Amino acid sequence: MNKIELPNYFTQNNQVPDVYVHSFSSEAHSDKSKVQLNANLISFLTEGSKELYYENDSKIVTNKDFVIAKSGNCLMSENLSEDKKYASLLFFFSDSFITHFKEKYHIENITKQSNPEMESKFKIFSYDAFISNFVNSLQQLIQSEISLTEDFFTLKLEEILFYLTQKKGSEIISFLDNTTLLKHHIRLKNIVENNIFSKLTLEELAFLSHMSLSTFKREFKKLYGSSPSKWIQEKRLEKSAEMLRNKKERPIDVYASIGYESLSSFTQSFKHKFGITPKQYQLQKMNL
Repeated sequence: MNKIELPNYFTQNNQVPDVYVHSFSSEAHSDKSKVQLNANLISFLTEGSKELYYENDSKIVTNKDFVIAKSGNCLMSENLSEDKKYASLLFFFSDSFITHFKEKYHIENITKQSNPEMESKFKIFSYDAFISNFVNSLQQLIQSEISLTEDFFTLKLEEILFYLTQKKGSEIISFLDNTTLLKHHIRLKNIVENNIFSKLTLEELAFLSHMSLSTFKREFKKLYGSSPSKWIQEKRLEKSAEMLRNKKERPIDVYASIGYESLSSFTQSFKHKFGITPKQYQLQKMNL
């Protein structure tokens, strides 16, 4: 899996302006691409849907939503619409833009006590009439023969952010201006424990942790005293046994919800740990 640096991938240049806008479209599905965001992002989805995986959260974004995301590493899947299309309007902007925006419009950060381990790296909002018109009109301008400058896009970004602060309050800007840095072992713990039951690979977990795979494994062993594969499998099997005991769910319903790719691999792992199959285990516990 290749890593994509954004917005550099679109600009073909290491020099990225403070504000950069790109109208993106594709007719190919993309599954969990590694994305290194070198700028903050507002993504207005217009066709298809996307799934985002950040440090401590994952969400599906539809074409009725837009997402505001902080710079950093994430995994992104792009799913095509019924018309086999995916499209979004992307606003990339630097931290210095946010600083200037706050000063220009005299916006104060909202100060509140929060746990940095639980802070999300992105927020999802639904379209309203103004946002829909804003996106449609800007796409029409981009598709026209008019030459649009960075100053123009800066003005449009200020417009949409100012609208959002009027509607949602200044927490939008406080969210973007929050530069809390997590220590690497806190970030690793955060990512691992929020994705125990996902289908992310160790390589993908390492990427979200801003580590190479070898460093991730080494730091994981220091933190948990076990290899990541063994530790995650133990947690998944413990959860599956709990579900089979308490929720009376069928094994075929359990395996996918705890991160296994197939029923056969789940059954094999379960039998290796407990000595019997998931179905036998469930029947045994029901008869006690």
